[in-house]
Amino acid sequence: MFTSKTMMACGALALIGLGAHAEAPKLASLFGDHMVIQRDAPVRLFGTADPGAEFIVSLDAASTPVRAGRDGRWWVEFPELSAGGSHEISLTVEGDTVQALEDVLAGDVFLCSGQSNMEYPLSRVTYAEREVAAADHSNIRLLQVEKDLSLAPNADLPGDSAWALTTPETAAGFSAVCYYAGRALSEAYDVPVGLINSSWGGSRIEPWIDGEIIGAMPDHTEQVALLETYKTDRGAAAKIYSESWQQNWRDDPATEGTAPWEDADADEWKPVPGTLRDWRKWGDAELTDHLGMVWHRVSFDLTPQQAEQAATIHIGAVDDTDMTWLNGTAIGTTFHWGGLRAYGVSADLLKPGKNTILVNSHNDYGDGGMNGPASELRVELEDGSSLSLADGWAYRKVDSAVSAPKPAPWFTIKGYTMLHNAMIAPLSGIRLKGAIWYQGESNAGDGVAYKSLLDLLVQDWRAKFGADLPVAVVQLPRYGALPTEAGKPGWGVIRESMRRVAARDDRVALAVTIDMGDPVDIHPPNKLAVAERVVRVMKSLVYGEVDAGASGAVASRAVRDGSTIRIAFEGVEDGLVTVSAGSVIGMELCHEDACRYASAKLDGDTVVVQAEDEAVSEVRYCQGDSPLCNLFDGTGMPAGPFWIAVE
Repeated sequence: MFTSKTMMACGALALIGLGAHAEAPKLASLFGDHMVIQRDAPVRLFGTADPGAEFIVSLDAASTPVRAGRDGRWWVEFPELSAGGSHEISLTVEGDTVQALEDVLAGDVFLCSGQSNMEYPLSRVTYAEREVAAADHSNIRLLQVEKDLSLAPNADLPGDSAWALTTPETAAGFSAVCYYAGRALSEAYDVPVGLINSSWGGSRIEPWIDGEIIGAMPDHTEQVALLETYKTDRGAAAKIYSESWQQNWRDDPATEGTAPWEDADADEWKPVPGTLRDWRKWGDAELTDHLGMVWHRVSFDLTPQQAEQAATIHIGAVDDTDMTWLNGTAIGTTFHWGGLRAYGVSADLLKPGKNTILVNSHNDYGDGGMNGPASELRVELEDGSSLSLADGWAYRKVDSAVSAPKPAPWFTIKGYTMLHNAMIAPLSGIRLKGAIWYQGESNAGDGVAYKSLLDLLVQDWRAKFGADLPVAVVQLPRYGALPTEAGKPGWGVIRESMRRVAARDDRVALAVTIDMGDPVDIHPPNKLAVAERVVRVMKSLVYGEVDAGASGAVASRAVRDGSTIRIAFEGVEDGLVTVSAGSVIGMELCHEDACRYASAKLDGDTVVVQAEDEAVSEVRYCQGDSPLCNLFDGTGMPAGPFWIAVE
């Protein structure tokens, strides 16, 4: 029996007949031992070979001849398989097996993707030790896609990404939500389940979408075009981006038209106490809880001879991002936390005497600022000599009202399309049973645009994995401060964008989790509860179980009735109830961008909101980052947040 582990030896024998420089045909890297192929759908296999190479592809006893195209790519389809296994797949050249896969199952395959809460591993959940020890399921197979990025779509998965049996060792680092959902579905329908986790903590939605699809949208055309420039001329792209950064700063009303890089000595600066480190630890009360930007400045002196040389400016590690200037000229920007920054500069940017480095550091979570170490703070001249930049830094806080800089499109997790290229594109062509999307936190400051982006993501996945692909979207739970003022939706904008995508697409459903989360922990460990909500909608969306309330009670209409507004709901099971209060908490009446809290009570399965005689165009419920929402149905499912127009 040949397996993928003996492929190299078999391939070497086959190559004798193929010629010294020929490469044996092979399956794409997403195919491997222990994988799951989607049942009840044509089995599509594909890979690469020398252009024009002829060989045989077999699935169990069925075989078909294949000829690779001029681009070296090939594909073949076999009839659908029923659930179960084990199956074998092989490639043969002139009777010699060059690749063989074993222990292949037919079942239901799911893609799980998103940011850190999807990435959150089983080893960190509530009762993790018990859950990991019990993760031993021969019917559940795991494919962990390694983190990577690419400027162009890749054909193969990154690194050592490979299918694995579910064991305590493989499950410990796997997505908890994905694992829990797959386990429940496998048990419910007695079917093998293949789980593909392709996630990256902190990522926005834009880098997960195919560049051709997102680039066709007017709001994103410029950024995708800039990424294309970056592919061929990084210097030109960096110049365009720095000019855009500077213009956006000037255009922001909160900056009052200033341009600190043009006069780094203007305004008041404070000396950095001690060494460069997390600005929250400097003892400055204004920075203790500051998220946003801080300016950093340091100067150094050069002799005329030194100033005639090119140099590299080392500014150490920065958390999260930086834009850096030398003598008023932007010299570089980096968009990831922790990595050491080193920017090359030509001699014409240096001058005898005083030279000034200005760094705008932006942080949106946790530690922030320039973190050294001292050995990595230096000017390194072309002749090999260097000048330390460890001392003499000053800083100036940027008001939190100033908008965060728009990331460059090549930023790993907050740019455009590069995660798709490395971590989604290689999966294209396989059939999926469904997909789960758990993301949104990193897009929270741009929630209005999220609806169109989520639409694009679904469109992209359906082009790759099946035109009718069902998608479960995990709606963001509570996190952050309690709302104290109406008309400040915060994370509610993202939640509403998700709701609207699901409302208009009957193959998208919301897993409502507004009653979960943790106001002080963006990564709550109760992932089993989240997965149970995902399974609830998957059973309805994917498996056709009749469950009108899979996403809980859903507001369907808001109708004016004199001095009140009556809100009707669909999907109510066992009636509506309010928890911990006799009234509905968190109802807002809005008109022309002005909102106020309003009293509301239940009348059967209708919510009645007191509107008096004021003009109301929209009713909102359960808004803010971490709202208290007390409207449930009789099964314990919360009514999800919503914005709804008044008729």
